[in-house]
Amino acid sequence: MVVFYLLAMCLISFANACILSFVYRRQINNYFTAVFYCAAVANFGFLSLALSTTLEGALFSNRLCYLGSCFVPLFLFFGIVRICKFDFPRWANVLLVLFCAFVFALSSTMGISDIYYKSVKFVMVNGVGGYEAEYGPAHVLWNVFLSVFVVANIAAIFYAVKVKRNVSFKNLMALAILEFLTVVLFVITREMGTDTLVIPLVYVLDELFLFYVCLQFKMYDISNNVINAIETENVCAFVAASPAGLYLGCNDIALRYFPELRKYRVDHIMPMDGKLAAAMYGWLKDLKRNKIAKSYQFEYGDKCFKATYKHVSAGNNSKIRLFRIEDETKIRRYIESLDANTSELEDVIRNNANHIKSIQKQMIVGMAKMVESRDNATGGHIKRTSEIVAILSEEMKKDTSLVYSKKFFEALVAAAPMHDLGKIAIDDQILRKTGKFTSEEFEAMKTHAEKGYAIVENLLSEIESPFFIEIAKNVVRSHHERWDGSGYPQGLAGNQIPFEARVMAIADVYDALVRHRGYREQMTLDQAFNEIVNSMGYSFDPSLKKYFVASRQNIENYYRSVEY
Repeated sequence: MVVFYLLAMCLISFANACILSFVYRRQINNYFTAVFYCAAVANFGFLSLALSTTLEGALFSNRLCYLGSCFVPLFLFFGIVRICKFDFPRWANVLLVLFCAFVFALSSTMGISDIYYKSVKFVMVNGVGGYEAEYGPAHVLWNVFLSVFVVANIAAIFYAVKVKRNVSFKNLMALAILEFLTVVLFVITREMGTDTLVIPLVYVLDELFLFYVCLQFKMYDISNNVINAIETENVCAFVAASPAGLYLGCNDIALRYFPELRKYRVDHIMPMDGKLAAAMYGWLKDLKRNKIAKSYQFEYGDKCFKATYKHVSAGNNSKIRLFRIEDETKIRRYIESLDANTSELEDVIRNNANHIKSIQKQMIVGMAKMVESRDNATGGHIKRTSEIVAILSEEMKKDTSLVYSKKFFEALVAAAPMHDLGKIAIDDQILRKTGKFTSEEFEAMKTHAEKGYAIVENLLSEIESPFFIEIAKNVVRSHHERWDGSGYPQGLAGNQIPFEARVMAIADVYDALVRHRGYREQMTLDQAFNEIVNSMGYSFDPSLKKYFVASRQNIENYYRSVEY
């Protein structure tokens, strides 16, 4: 029975690790994934120990147990630090890793030296393998090791509860319960001498708690991405809530417009006495009845606002109600002061519609600039590449033999700032890396083209014409395709590559060449020009060479006028 029980714990643990890796990859805390795999290794060690028939087999199995158990607390601490949004120095990370490795190295001396175990004897109890040991002087370090991480984890959680109001209270409480139960069960079972039987079950229970935290973390991570992405160059307030009225966060503009939000706690019910909360409860009630209004007008203080609704899916059945709130005080006051002059009123309405459309476009550009602020290597890249595309477009418009209209080139210039939008979904550790990518990191980075394509399709489908959306999607998805078919993500070649993406590719590579990167020095403007020209027919469309050459002076004059 013991063997079957340990086998079940081992299989469940490995299954949990696989589910977490493949179902929620790139969307959750990677440290928690490491916790799951370490727990699976430890549980396999416990199973192997039960099946052992010799002292050598028991010692090998015990080393597996220690291998997993030594690194579970480490990765759990790293995960808690990330969940709590603390800045933990890298040198401290390295010291903790070395500390864990040292403890594991000491535990591996069992049967070789008496420093950790003075003596070890193989035993069989009811057909189950095990060992009896007399602890050596270094074994006390294991208790110190566990105590350090327990104290560190609990301190981080409760400090976050006190000061980090933008961290989910549910996540913090789940982590605190997990830590408490794990410590209590470990102490009790160690005193009773049943730790080799109970600890595998403890690891499985810990994984279930972490599953819950990972699901919650996924939801809040997405909502924060949405809120942060639209922050840059935006003039609207954004407030997020759950259908049940849980407050999920807001941007800085919302805090400025509605001071009461500073008193709200993330993941708590909004107070009924708040004026904004009262309005939002009414909107949520309408949405619950599927009575979706195009907009909601309300007053707050001496200002007039208009709120529009956006549904954001956070996976599974989780839903986020995202409200974009605009200050319409000037417009409303102006309309109220108007006479019955129909033509003036129509102008106001038309300008208001254009203003709304402009704000919607700012959402996209703001997301692109947020990506740029995260990427150490591309400061100002959006502005410079857009300028190159504009210069090339002006040159191409002079050629009457081209079949592309003025409307096409205007759309191309407008879409250029969005070309790297998909990088918003790339992990910071990869995006902010200063050196050369590993093959795995490069494969992850390459996914930004497809991710950007999906973002543009989802966010622009309701506010832009199909003509513009198609051009924007082509720019985002195909600007890394190469004329000879060596590019990505689809490996298109020649005229299979959309014309707008071929133009964007020249601007993107030219700006990259004249910028310093961690793995190479920047080129001069002359060197970059020659590199592009020499790559025509290989990397770039050779038919664009004449336009690039004709635009050389204007491009270089622009670069000399700005800091690049």
